[in-house]
Amino acid sequence: MKSIEVLLLSRGDIVGLKLAPECVVQVVEQALKEHADGTYEMHPKIGVHPTGTDPANFIHAMPAYLHRMGACGLKWVSGFARNYKVDLPNVTGVLVYNDTATGRPLGIMDCSYLTGLRTATVSAIIAQRCLAPQAEVLALVGCGFEGTMHLRFLIALIPRIKAVRLRDLRARAAAGLKEGAASYFAGEITCCDANESCVRDADVIVTCTNGDAPIIEKEWFKPGAFGVGIEGGCAYTAEALHLADKFIVDDIPLAHYFDEIGRNRLTEDGRPDPEFPGGLPPIYATIGEIVSCRKTGRESAAERIIAIPIGMAICDIALAHLIYQTAISRGVGQQFRLA
Repeated sequence: MKSIEVLLLSRGDIVGLKLAPECVVQVVEQALKEHADGTYEMHPKIGVHPTGTDPANFIHAMPAYLHRMGACGLKWVSGFARNYKVDLPNVTGVLVYNDTATGRPLGIMDCSYLTGLRTATVSAIIAQRCLAPQAEVLALVGCGFEGTMHLRFLIALIPRIKAVRLRDLRARAAAGLKEGAASYFAGEITCCDANESCVRDADVIVTCTNGDAPIIEKEWFKPGAFGVGIEGGCAYTAEALHLADKFIVDDIPLAHYFDEIGRNRLTEDGRPDPEFPGGLPPIYATIGEIVSCRKTGRESAAERIIAIPIGMAICDIALAHLIYQTAISRGVGQQFRLA
């Protein structure tokens, strides 16, 4: 019987590949198109929730298969928002990449950087298609790893952005991102000391927060603005969330699943903690439908649009496919015998 050789890829290995943004965007868009065409297999995230110091902690199992790409695997990923207190990243986990012909595992890779890459890429892809023609000012609330990844990809895909406002509860995080972004963004970058001064009247609102409490008021969400968030609808008050003329998600069953979970969730002090304040808004389209041109992103300069990509495993697996193929071609990673 043949032995099974598996490629082991660390976070450093994946970062060291220095994947070109255009290649990352290409494979993620391909996954989104497969989603629109139905040529995939994926289930809503299932998980366990070791509460520890935060009831929002989770560890999710995310299997997926992309028929046309020929990519298959499983991401086992955790999100512990208080990890910064013990000098650990919020998101940790592994991804197993499988051969679609035999089912054998081909690779096992760290998924923390991959997850940030996927999340930022999806946000930038939908922002590119939903921004108003006059959009120039980007507001980013949450300047940790996800915020850093989002800013880089949004700037890369939307070169007409001329000014960036940053906001984080940790002033040092915003200052650090401002310093780092100066290497790839020539426009004005401002660190804000309040949510309102960051968000009010911005053309693009990006929230990469823990979703502990709504922070965006309807008065700040101007006509023509586009918002994208990675923490469900929790960054918006109910009034702001339901002010949107179009509400876009990555996957409709996933959105309904998380809405149901949020209806029964409470904060540490016993308050309701819905995924979508005021309930799940009417869904206009999926991101895949817009990427495949089945539906139009923006149709007027005055539309308020919100996109909430909860996170689809098919996009993770598409990136794992790219990472594995690139690593094999460059001789990166460590091979080990599984059996």
